[in-house]
Amino acid sequence: MWTVGANVTTGPQGVIGESELNQAVEEYYDTTLSLYEELWGEHVHHGYWDPGESPGGTGVDRHAACDRTVRELLTFAELPSTSHTLDVGCGIGGPAIYLARDHGCRVEGISLSSLQVARAAEKATSAGVADRTRFRQIDMLANDFFDESFDAVWALESVMHMPDRGAFFAEALRVLRPGGTLALSSWCIRDGDLDASEERLLQLILRHQVMPRLISIEEHAKLCWDVGFTEVRTRDWSDAVRRSWDPDFAMIQRLESGRAYVRDLARTKGVDVLGFFYAGPLMKQAYDRDVMRYGVLRATKPPVP
Repeated sequence: MWTVGANVTTGPQGVIGESELNQAVEEYYDTTLSLYEELWGEHVHHGYWDPGESPGGTGVDRHAACDRTVRELLTFAELPSTSHTLDVGCGIGGPAIYLARDHGCRVEGISLSSLQVARAAEKATSAGVADRTRFRQIDMLANDFFDESFDAVWALESVMHMPDRGAFFAEALRVLRPGGTLALSSWCIRDGDLDASEERLLQLILRHQVMPRLISIEEHAKLCWDVGFTEVRTRDWSDAVRRSWDPDFAMIQRLESGRAYVRDLARTKGVDVLGFFYAGPLMKQAYDRDVMRYGVLRATKPPVP
């Protein structure tokens, strides 16, 4: 059985069963839910800074930076206001609440984590948008949505946990209405081969962040075109988001603040939660070495002829 923090790969960017992967992702986010919320607020994703800005220094704090990532993706995707939106990998509801409250969307959020969807519903109620949001524990690759159910599919840092990216794009196309919009951001790797040391670094990240593999921004676009999307556009936001793994943002320095803190954290949240902290320096190293990239993609389902 694949457990959180275990070495899950069987070769270069190895493959495991989909049910095992889903269970591991669910366990990871159930285990880290309160930790992410405590450290990062309502968003479980990268922040966005302008050139020259940095967390805790010349730039905005981590909460505002994460809010900005949502706004920047919304702008890049040109998501129409009032869109009926499927939020794939909704986390604890931060982006969905923003889309409903500030952009007038009606949002259905889905996640593999039952604890995440329960917390997202609580937060939506507190934010006054319970009537415009719904959250369910569902696998995007085995969902029960009817064809052409949504005006938009929104996937902010979720597809990298999926074993079959092509299947995701096919499902996104199916559930979108003609003319509908796909808005996606994802952890990626640079296009081309990695050397042995880069591959070892990637394997450690996959292990601690519960992902089967990573692909390039270019491969995301190809898969999107292949299933039938049009007007596919991508951007590389690596420089804007890489500071998310600076110690002042990720708060990974707490791992080094003393054995007592580590011991107490493992006792209260379980030993597997420590993978969250081990992953931070690895992610920073991957960005510094140009192994990791952060890509965004926007595409359109062709309108009816």
